[in-house]
Amino acid sequence: MSESPSPSGALALLSLARSRALLRTRIGVLSVTFVAVLYGLVALLEGGMLLLTRTGFSTIATTVIPGQGESAWWNYPALIVSGPDGVLALPFLATVTMVVVSIGVGIGMSVGLVLAYRLLRKGGTGAGRSAAFGSVPGLTPAMIALVTLGACCSTTAAATAGIGVVAQASGTTTQALLLNSWYLNVFQVAVLWVALVAQEQLLTVYGRLLQPKEAGAELVVPAPVDLRFGVGAVLRAGLVVGGVTWALATVAEWTASPPPALTPALLTQGLLLHLVPALFAVAAGLFAVPTYRAIRAAEHRGPSLACRAALLVGGIALATWVPPPLSGAGVYGLVNEILGSVGARSAWGAVAPPNLGPLALALRWGLQFALLGGFAVLAALSPERAFLPLQWTTGARTLVAPSDRAVDSASAPRPKAFAESRESAARAVRNSADTAGPSQV
Repeated sequence: MSESPSPSGALALLSLARSRALLRTRIGVLSVTFVAVLYGLVALLEGGMLLLTRTGFSTIATTVIPGQGESAWWNYPALIVSGPDGVLALPFLATVTMVVVSIGVGIGMSVGLVLAYRLLRKGGTGAGRSAAFGSVPGLTPAMIALVTLGACCSTTAAATAGIGVVAQASGTTTQALLLNSWYLNVFQVAVLWVALVAQEQLLTVYGRLLQPKEAGAELVVPAPVDLRFGVGAVLRAGLVVGGVTWALATVAEWTASPPPALTPALLTQGLLLHLVPALFAVAAGLFAVPTYRAIRAAEHRGPSLACRAALLVGGIALATWVPPPLSGAGVYGLVNEILGSVGARSAWGAVAPPNLGPLALALRWGLQFALLGGFAVLAALSPERAFLPLQWTTGARTLVAPSDRAVDSASAPRPKAFAESRESAARAVRNSADTAGPSQV
């Protein structure tokens, strides 16, 4: 049974239209429900919201705590269910987050498994086998959710692995997250949603391979999995991971108790050095061709130039050095933190980095400062060169199927960059963005 055609466009991608269409079957609904319930149960146990042990209660009792005047306002109203064999605690925001994340994990795992099964069932070589290999990233949402398992629920267990991962990725501390546990919920939902959107693109590229063969129908052959494809895929993944965590780090900076005062310097740091390069990196990683079109749009030259100017200024500051007194006021870049880590003086612009450990600090400097800042600068100065590696993963071809032999190069929505000489990178990528079909992201 084939699904109804899914709408195209950014809105459909963000709303997971293809994933929902793929799972709009009895088996799909049952799979999502089973995985969601299983993940929710494990999250309750791992997060300490469900305790299965003998208690002193002889009957089942339900208590609603309004939490008026409590500092952790996001936990209320809370529902407590106690019985002879256990206690169930359901704080408000943690419970909502757990439900949302469980559904997301159910969708992500079910789509990955269904896609892998259907593509492997096609058997043979070529498109089916290559696409089956590419379906492995379909399990990414589940992997991300398992990394932060229990983080949305626990407000007391400092040793929970998910809390440590969130703290290191966002540049804050475990103590700050435990005092402001709402941030764990924001982080987990945001990262999982981005993973689901990335999985949605997998269906955009490979989805038409799932349709039944018909005479005269078009078959999509994905880009070959070679070295260039791997480089482009790693770069896109790095931009998305670095961008999401760097954007959420802006929120993390305000989880301190009490939060810092809003100053022009901190506002500049949050907008120009955090959100602008981070959101641009996420957009480029998820929507390579549309993002390239946007910053090269001739009909919107003014906004395009303004965006590139903001990327240039923010990227240079993020990837290099900001002089004092701006660095002391909260506007600093990679070199400022490196100077701070070796004990340099503040007169040189040194800023002490967060106490994250060597590995987390290296990832912070590499993914968030160097990669995001460098990509922003390159995209501002030469969008063609910046986006060329990203489009190595968007080169789907269209084959005409009457005899499974002919290739209709005139109607193929593949970028021209794959048909032209590699020596003309700028011209190739420009043509690619101008001729790319809506399914190429």
